[in-house]
Amino acid sequence: MKLFIKGKMFDKPDKMSVTGKNDEAVYYLDRDTSAKGHMITVTDAAGRKLGDIEQRGTTGLVSFAVLRDGAEVAVVERKSKISIQPNFIVKGPNWDVAGSIFSTKYKVTKGGNNIATLRVALLKSELDIADDADPIVVLAVVMAIRNVLFRASLVGAAATTAGMT
Repeated sequence: MKLFIKGKMFDKPDKMSVTGKNDEAVYYLDRDTSAKGHMITVTDAAGRKLGDIEQRGTTGLVSFAVLRDGAEVAVVERKSKISIQPNFIVKGPNWDVAGSIFSTKYKVTKGGNNIATLRVALLKSELDIADDADPIVVLAVVMAIRNVLFRASLVGAAATTAGMT
């Protein structure tokens, strides 16, 4: 399944649509910042709640949990908190996510099998998800990657401002 996300994931408090090939809404991401951290409710195009994605942690230690009916089904964490490479492990389905901070391409695999191919950027992302993969968990992976890219862009902006580049 091919999906597209346009716009910044944590930019505005309103709904963001995840669209299919023909630009039709497949999912909606509805952000709520009233609680500590960020919570995004994922609904299908008909408005039925499919689950939540909860951002946990603070700067540099952020993880994303996928919740269904309040129960945690997956957690997306960076493999190394000190590496600049945005490589992750997805606990629950036991997926590996590999990519490069210098590229927008990422692969989600399990035991060498491809789960998803992602082209992730701050303003537009393209997801090609295997039919048997959980799309909500893949959306949480995209949020984790965008979080790292956003933090890297802040560091780059600060270095440029300070004359360090």
